[in-house]
Amino acid sequence: MATIMTRSLPAWPGSAAVLADHPLAPLTTFGVGGSADHFAAPESTPDLIALLDAAHAAAIPITVLGEGSNVLIGDAGIRGLTIHNRVVTLEAIPANAVRAGSGVLMGRLAAWSAERGLAGLEFGVGIPGSLGGSVFGNAGCFGVEIKDVLIETNIWHDGAQSRLSNAELVFAYRHSALQALSGTPVVLDAILQAVPDGSEAIRARMTELSRQRRTTQPANPSAGSVFRNPPDDHAGRLIEAAGLKGTRCGNAQISDRHANFITNRGGATAADVAALIHRARAAVADQFNIQLETEIRFIGEGFGASP
Repeated sequence: MATIMTRSLPAWPGSAAVLADHPLAPLTTFGVGGSADHFAAPESTPDLIALLDAAHAAAIPITVLGEGSNVLIGDAGIRGLTIHNRVVTLEAIPANAVRAGSGVLMGRLAAWSAERGLAGLEFGVGIPGSLGGSVFGNAGCFGVEIKDVLIETNIWHDGAQSRLSNAELVFAYRHSALQALSGTPVVLDAILQAVPDGSEAIRARMTELSRQRRTTQPANPSAGSVFRNPPDDHAGRLIEAAGLKGTRCGNAQISDRHANFITNRGGATAADVAALIHRARAAVADQFNIQLETEIRFIGEGFGASP
């Protein structure tokens, strides 16, 4: 493994320990992938910023993971510094808003808000990821997206911090302006708009949304929806119509419950998953002349012949 050594920095700043050759598969919802050359899990925004600044100044590649959903990490791992964002601060602020650290899981954000009688964030129970990743990709489910509740966000980008409004993020389906920035833009925190309601009523809605998710999505480890839905259609319908529902490659499988999910049946590799993604995209293009775009991001190295 081509490892970037810590001696390229005078010292890693902050209180977060930096570990070498750290396994990443346990930190992803897919449960696949190699190791990080260097790895840290900061629990405060100052520590997160200090690590980002130091790596940027030393020209060391930076990767930031939240819950590890919506990503496929290559079997050969990730070069440079991988940061597991553990900044999980939550604060109720005036006008029924919530300020949250970018490492907060969306389900936790929804539950914390419900406890305080703050509604509108219930959809978070259906998103198996962190707030930072959700802002980056305009995550959503049950008819609600981050763009519908976000007021503003503070980001780090190439050594500088800036605060962006909802309008400046130019949200679209599974897209934000952050995706068009060079380098590694990182969400630090966000302010979300809620509305007052009774805690019991909010929790009842969350329970129903959780039930819907369990009945429509596979139970085996996955990274969520693999492909973006094309206009006026659904990727899962197209993949199923192409005859690929339930198809396996090694220990990875196109789910027999929802064809836009690929699951790890135990011991799958990133190469197995990538091969199924390539096969599904090729089959849909051949049979329906539709080019599916991946929603999950490929990170690192080692995806076999068909990334």
